[in-house]
Amino acid sequence: MSLTACTLLLTGCGVFGGDDGGSSEASKEPVNGGKVDPGDAEARETLASQDISMIGTDLHYAVHELSRGAKTVELTFSVTNIGDEESGIVFSFLGRGGKEDVSGVKLIDPDNGKVHLPATDSNGDCVCSSYSGSMSFEPDDSVLYSATYGAPPEDVKTMDVSIPNVGTLTDVPLS
Repeated sequence: MSLTACTLLLTGCGVFGGDDGGSSEASKEPVNGGKVDPGDAEARETLASQDISMIGTDLHYAVHELSRGAKTVELTFSVTNIGDEESGIVFSFLGRGGKEDVSGVKLIDPDNGKVHLPATDSNGDCVCSSYSGSMSFEPDDSVLYSATYGAPPEDVKTMDVSIPNVGTLTDVPLS
């Protein structure tokens, strides 16, 4: 885990839904609603990907990073609307139990027969990306998500990433 991520986790700066002493509900919205702004930066490396068609929308899911820290693993993945029409369905099925987050995305350690769910904070909230309400998802728009999990044993070099309604991307390398 990067030094910045560790610092944020240790300082409890409210990134994961903590009370900041009076902020309005609107100020808790992620900048750009979680969308990735186009820019001059080089494209992220793709470790595994899957294209699906769901309710008339063509989506591309890509795992960009599965990074091992001392005791955690950070998953970073994106969803891109590769279809020709606007959609909002990308935001409706990634959370467990109706949650508006990516808590339904699991890491699987097939060698040890373990399923890893995203970590939770002291309030029981997922240590992962969240979203709120509906958001238009135009053609070629991308959304970047992340989630933190407990690390598997050191000898585990790859894991499977299971995304609800998308499937399981197998043998994703841990970095």
